Amino acid sequence: MTQYQSIYRKWRPGFFEDIVGQKHITRTLMNAIKLNRIAHAYIFSGPRGVGKTTTARILAKALNCQEGPTDHPCNKCNQCIRINNGQSMDVVEIDGASNRGIDEIRELRSKIGFAPAEGKYKVYIIDEVHMLTNEAFNALLKTLEEPPSQVLFIFATTAPHKVPNTILSRCQCFNFRRISIDEIVEKLKKIIEEDKLNIDLPSLRLIAESATGSMRDAESILDQVISFSENKVTYEDVKELLGIIPQKLFLQLTRAIANQDTKEGLELIDKLVKEGVDLHQFVQDMIVYIHKLSLIKILGNNSNYSSMPEEENSDQLLELAAAIDKKIMIDTIEELNKIEDKIKYHHYPWILLELLVVKMTQNKNENQKKESADKPIVNKKETAEKKREESFHKGNKKKEAQSSKKASKSNNNDQGKCQFNEIWPKVLSRVKSERISLHAFLTANSEVYIEGNQLMIGFHHDCLFHKESLEKRENREKVEAILSEEANFKIKINCFITENNNNTGFTHFDLDENKGKIENKDAINHESINSGAQNESSEQIKKDNLSDNGILKEARDLFGGKIIED
Repeated sequence: MTQYQSIYRKWRPGFFEDIVGQKHITRTLMNAIKLNRIAHAYIFSGPRGVGKTTTARILAKALNCQEGPTDHPCNKCNQCIRINNGQSMDVVEIDGASNRGIDEIRELRSKIGFAPAEGKYKVYIIDEVHMLTNEAFNALLKTLEEPPSQVLFIFATTAPHKVPNTILSRCQCFNFRRISIDEIVEKLKKIIEEDKLNIDLPSLRLIAESATGSMRDAESILDQVISFSENKVTYEDVKELLGIIPQKLFLQLTRAIANQDTKEGLELIDKLVKEGVDLHQFVQDMIVYIHKLSLIKILGNNSNYSSMPEEENSDQLLELAAAIDKKIMIDTIEELNKIEDKIKYHHYPWILLELLVVKMTQNKNENQKKESADKPIVNKKETAEKKREESFHKGNKKKEAQSSKKASKSNNNDQGKCQFNEIWPKVLSRVKSERISLHAFLTANSEVYIEGNQLMIGFHHDCLFHKESLEKRENREKVEAILSEEANFKIKINCFITENNNNTGFTHFDLDENKGKIENKDAINHESINSGAQNESSEQIKKDNLSDNGILKEARDLFGGKIIED
């Protein structure tokens, strides 16, 4: 029985011309061989599966071929065959991850001085060289500085930034790039034609996209797909094998975000969890999906950069691309990028996705509410009156400013009366039902008036306790929340100490919920003082004020007990 050989090993390039997507490197090496300008040390860096080790082996063959050094090794002589089979004594491949210590490098140095056993050059290929320890790198320095003429070092690495600069400066560095999708597809087409495999072009393209620029990964996926599908490979087989998430799920979630539909978005996340979808993969694919959708919106569907697979519902995509805002797409991609690394290790990964959905579908609504609250209310009557005054007092700027200020105060007070006549009884009723002690603090005021977006509440010196209690964060935020809900815009509370005869110039209101309307408090206080209270002592007046405000009654209802007269 013939031993099976995997596709990526069977189709490993044997010549520089066969290496896919790295012409900038292969051309340089071929010319260096022709011109006899071979360096003593090279560093091949780049992603996995792009041809670093393969290029190193071809370079070793080119130097040791019986017809060489040549830029086109014969692959037929004894040296080429032994190097291809990994049996050559002159080409030593070392795994830097498992032979990373100083002892291994010292052993390597002890053998460098010997002449090649079979060919012209002794080639040391060290894979993943960045895994060597600092001591091992230091042991290599002198050898790299002045190596024997017949010795060549080739270092391969996926992380060149981890290689010390002292090593990099002694080598020629070549950066291998990721292989494009079209180049991978062309190589796969050549493989299926030679091996007479039955697979369509969309399936090959899907394999190439899943390989993310790695030729070796693409060939391994193709090998796996063929084993899965036996005779004929279909697009659905490739999707099932690779665990490709259906595009309609991305469409539904993107549409929910665009429509600010939190419920639909959360239901979709719950569906993903129940079906066992890999949420980390979902986030990665969602980023790619929205990126392609943004290209459709910006460039149109006819562009090569924005073309979508044929199995997609193009009508729905074009409709969504036209409806969704660019900023929403950019913000969504940024949020997905933030959770991409976290979601892989999170114990409850779906929570991160749910939070993303809530944030993206609620932010717009919150911003609209904030803009509505911050937008000043336009009083048409005030504007018209102000224009008439400006026209009438055109010649006297000082008089015009005073009249405008006076008119503004009057209209603001009328507006405040009208609004608070409706909402204040509701506010007090809600406060009393939720926290009766807070209701007592509110009703102990001596004056209340509106100033901009603030409710100004004045207290006598005797009610300092009520003022301080109302100013506590918990109490203040509670009242402000109820006020803002009833008024449909944000209102802040500002408490201050007032004197009996203090006149601020604003209209003062008595906002007791039992009266059901707002009255001028200055008139009420005046009538109360002139009704026969002149013969009473100041101490008795304080008791009457407490009784009028109902604080003693509220305290008795709250704490129990009875009132005892001295």
